[in-house]
Amino acid sequence: MKILLCNDDGIDSGGLKALADILAAKNQLLIIAPDGNRSCTSHSLTLFKPVKITENFDFMDCRAYSISGTPADCVKIGFTLFKDFMPDIVIAGINKGHNLGSDILYSGTVAAAFEGAFSGVTSFAFSAYSHGEHDFSLFADYADRLVTFLMPYSAKDTVWNINFPEYGLPIKGVKPCVLGKYVYNDRYVKNDSGEYEIVSSITEAEDIPQNSDVFMIKQGFITVTPLLLNRTDKGILRLMDTDIKL
Repeated sequence: MKILLCNDDGIDSGGLKALADILAAKNQLLIIAPDGNRSCTSHSLTLFKPVKITENFDFMDCRAYSISGTPADCVKIGFTLFKDFMPDIVIAGINKGHNLGSDILYSGTVAAAFEGAFSGVTSFAFSAYSHGEHDFSLFADYADRLVTFLMPYSAKDTVWNINFPEYGLPIKGVKPCVLGKYVYNDRYVKNDSGEYEIVSSITEAEDIPQNSDVFMIKQGFITVTPLLLNRTDKGILRLMDTDIKL
């Protein structure tokens, strides 16, 4: 297969390199990643300034590039500037930190996968519960096998959001899950220079469904959640009249 590989942690991230190591053995890879950390950039694109693209030679025999833009830029550039390499799938990750529940609205990793789905290509977002650098090789091996397993269940615009449990703990298995919910307690604190920095903590909702990714990741399972591009609440639409009369 031809795989467009990207992330939001940057071209030097261990999670990206672990995926490249295992995927390159059986696939053709085009790697396009940010030149630095772009976590929590969601689906933003770079406007009003140019994007710099730099070839990177640190990925075996793979074509690899770092860019000054966002994760979504990476995928869009892959489809528009590298037309000689039209990918069969897009893979984003492995992210340093979870993308569970409502995290997907903020995640650059998940946004990169959605950008792939916009172009009609099945896409995967892989994230690890633990933050920071560590040995991602075990997770990369699971990612490789999960791509093979999930492809028959995929539509062209399917996004698979997959999270690995805390690093170093036994993996109990793989669970298909619905999205759960995290409640973020964000506040902005003034620093010594008079600017404001966000400080966050997480409160888990008390009524977490046991079939959700937020619940299952804590039980030691790899969580797998298929996501859709269309966020329309069709249930509410069915309850409304055809025309809205004011």
